[in-house]
Order: sequence, then structure tokens, then C-alpha cells
Amino acid sequence: MNKKTEQSRITYNKMASEYDTSREGQYTRFHIMELSNTIDLNEGNVVLDVACGNGTLLGELSKKAKIQANGIDISENMIDSARMRYPNMNFEVKLCCPLEWSDESIDVITVCCAFHHFENPQEFVKECKRVLKKNGTVYIADPNFGTVVRLIANIFWLPFSKSGDVRVYSKKELEKIFYNCGFKTVQVYEKGKGMFLKAKKLTQ
Repeated sequence: MNKKTEQSRITYNKMASEYDTSREGQYTRFHIMELSNTIDLNEGNVVLDVACGNGTLLGELSKKAKIQANGIDISENMIDSARMRYPNMNFEVKLCCPLEWSDESIDVITVCCAFHHFENPQEFVKECKRVLKKNGTVYIADPNFGTVVRLIANIFWLPFSKSGDVRVYSKKELEKIFYNCGFKTVQVYEKGKGMFLKAKKLTQ
């Protein structure tokens, strides 16, 4: 486990028991609700929430359709919390990359407020393309910083942060990562404090 990934694991293990009432938990809630309102689901969809935390997003999505819900996270305490909340869902302690799923086995992949923690986002996106079924979709929600704040954070703050943050991305940077990894249909929009991406794997 690399340095930033280990920092993330330690950080979220510490806050897991009180995550929902924490400042970060409240911040993430906005992104969770926006994703749950916009994600398209069909009955029986296989859904993988990467960096699932305590399972809240999957809990919201399960209200929309009967899905096969799977969540992975590097925080053991977050996974314990998710298992207690949602015993009928599948939660495992795993890294985000590589994804331990077979080719074309997932309908929907979600990442909520965690993409900026990934040490190798390009490899993760390639893995998403591999495991998604044809016409499968990945949805990402991440912080939306203004240009100046984002530059300051990426140069002066995040390199020295001990919370596991790696980089906050602009709209163009997110689009470029997904296009470079082979996604043909990529949509990114800003809403309040969130940046939201939808990328679809088209039938070849």
C-alpha cells in the first residue's frame, strides 16, 4: 500500500464511528444525494461503489431499484460500519486498483468524494472500462474548487496533507483522463460544491 493510500486508510479508520456527523460526512452527503438522484438504474443491475465508506450511497441507490450492491473500501472500520448498516449487501476491504472483478461484469461503478485520493487515477479508469459491461456507466462525484483555490491546494496543501488527498481535478482534467482511457461518451458538470462525471462504455 502506497503512502497516500495508507494515509487515507488511517484517516477514515479514525473517523468511521462518527463519520455521518463529522464535517466531512456532512460535506459528502450533498454529493451522495446528487449521485443518487441522477444515476440511472435497472432492476438487477450489478453496482460497485468504490471507496464506499459506510455504505450510504449504496443504501440510497437500493431505494431506487433492486440491485446487486457491492462496496469496497481500504478502511476496515468503514467496511465494518457498512456491513452493520446493510447486512444484505456485499462489502469488502479492497484497494481501488486493480479491481478484483472479471471483465464486463459490472453495470454501474460509483466513486463519491474519493477520486482525489487515488494515487493512479488513470489505471483505475482503465480498470473501470475493463470490468464494465457494454453500455455500463461510471459515475464520479468529487470536490469542485475554483481555479485559484484548486491550484493553491494542488501545489501547496495536498502534497503535504496527511489525510491521503492526492489531487483535485478540473472539469477538463477529468474529461481528459476518461477520454485517454478509452471512454467515448464523457459528461462532466459542476453543481455547487461538487464536480460530477458520467462516462459510458459504448458497445464496440
